[in-house]
Amino acid sequence: MSEIWDLVVIGSGASGGWVAKEAAEGGARVLMLEAGRRLDPVRDFPEPDHAGGSRVSILTRAMAMLKGQGVQARCMSYTPQTAHLFLNDRQNPYTTGAGARFNWYRARQVGGRLHLWGRNALRISDLDLKAAEADGFGDSWPVSYAELDPWYARVETFLGVTGEAAGIANLPDGRYSGPHPLTAAERRLLADMAEKWPDRPATTCRIIHHMPDRTPPPLTAAGATGRFDLRSGAVVERIETDPETGQATGVTYIDAATKERVTVAARHVAVAASTIESARILLNSAGGKHPRGLGNSSGNLGRYLSDHLMVFRAGTLPEIEGMGRGHDPYDFGQQSGIYIPSFRNRHGGEGRGFLRGYSLLGSVGRLEPGWFFMAIGEVLPRAENRVEIDPSRRDAWGIPVARVTLRHSENERAMVRDMDQSLKELSETFGLPDDLLGREGLVARLAYKLAGPMVYTPEGALIPGSSIHETGGACMGSDPGRHVCDGTNRLYDARNVWVTDSASFPTNPFHNPGLTIMALSARAGAAIAQDVVARR
Repeated sequence: MSEIWDLVVIGSGASGGWVAKEAAEGGARVLMLEAGRRLDPVRDFPEPDHAGGSRVSILTRAMAMLKGQGVQARCMSYTPQTAHLFLNDRQNPYTTGAGARFNWYRARQVGGRLHLWGRNALRISDLDLKAAEADGFGDSWPVSYAELDPWYARVETFLGVTGEAAGIANLPDGRYSGPHPLTAAERRLLADMAEKWPDRPATTCRIIHHMPDRTPPPLTAAGATGRFDLRSGAVVERIETDPETGQATGVTYIDAATKERVTVAARHVAVAASTIESARILLNSAGGKHPRGLGNSSGNLGRYLSDHLMVFRAGTLPEIEGMGRGHDPYDFGQQSGIYIPSFRNRHGGEGRGFLRGYSLLGSVGRLEPGWFFMAIGEVLPRAENRVEIDPSRRDAWGIPVARVTLRHSENERAMVRDMDQSLKELSETFGLPDDLLGREGLVARLAYKLAGPMVYTPEGALIPGSSIHETGGACMGSDPGRHVCDGTNRLYDARNVWVTDSASFPTNPFHNPGLTIMALSARAGAAIAQDVVARR
């Protein structure tokens, strides 16, 4: 370990890119380690006719099992067009707790899952950051909306977000480059909702600008500083620590091609590998002053895993306006049009049998079969829902794999029942025919029925993990005896290790977590740069 980097960032997705950008721009020398490969803007993003089409089909999913993507093929975003953007399950196995089904959808490449993301950019208000103060369940976030506001603005301004101010208390307005375009059917629906659902304020979706060059802008910005390097094919095994101080000294990774073990030295380490993978790396970093895993003196590393509860409805319409001439088939943000933030439990309990709330997101007249809406709800963080290490299984690089346990409680089951009712009301009130498989043939309908248990819970929600909004496992909080990270995303047990992705979230409000991941990561990157410069 000859060269010492100011910062080593593990992961190149939504979190890692922003940590690297802010740290490099602030004067730190940054090395990023990405387990996957660099993508080719032409070869990896062909037009649908050459990629095998963008339509989901039973044949596509059946073939995926033969190619080693049996889990990944359950994802709604998995198509012939996107299959190569998901990893191989045989090379990257994981296990689950007894009776706890979990679909872990993953992407190993520079940019991570940003290439598959719907780009919904939602701010979280104090109503949800501090929900525990209102209902008494769990912990509040050790950070306020006022603290996050400038970092939300920094991310929105840099990336560009389409949307409009709506003045909704639990959905703070951001900085928008212009309105998010709607179809004619969506404009009519918004007007109708304002009249018939005044207690459920709706607005347009808030969508981060598409990246047509296929490179996340924060990585480009970091590279422009001359203080940033990225190593792809670097499968991180563990974070190394000093046996006397317990502080991080570097990161050891396996070269994906040669299987060579390489250790790089670091003054700071940012763990930004995505929730479950970040917890796995920290747990695999046991040793010295960290016998149960790096950052686990509280015993809560890996615990309080959460994911969004999701119920999906769709139906056919006679006319589909589409998404405009010249639409980029990899621009998944244009699939969303209307957003209704949570209207449940906003002013105390409502006698519906569950805490917290859920949002409704959808589109009308954009893509087949015609319309869709998803109810997206908060899963309460519970200690028994967790990430552990399964010592009996290893991945293709010899690293022990994660064992994931996440079971829905009665709170989630009650919320699903309410979600179903709300989606039924939406369909009936606004004349949207509820016919999920309306344009599918008999064979497809039968196949979906047979495959249903791999995708849906008995109550009709997507199986845990399927929303791809995992949070928790290295939760931030104010008590080092109970929490893994402090309010600045630093490990209590190793002050030069920062967990900047959604593993640090103490709760998982109904909002898409992407914008908050980026805001927290930008804040951490700036703080790391300040520390580095001050010590020179």
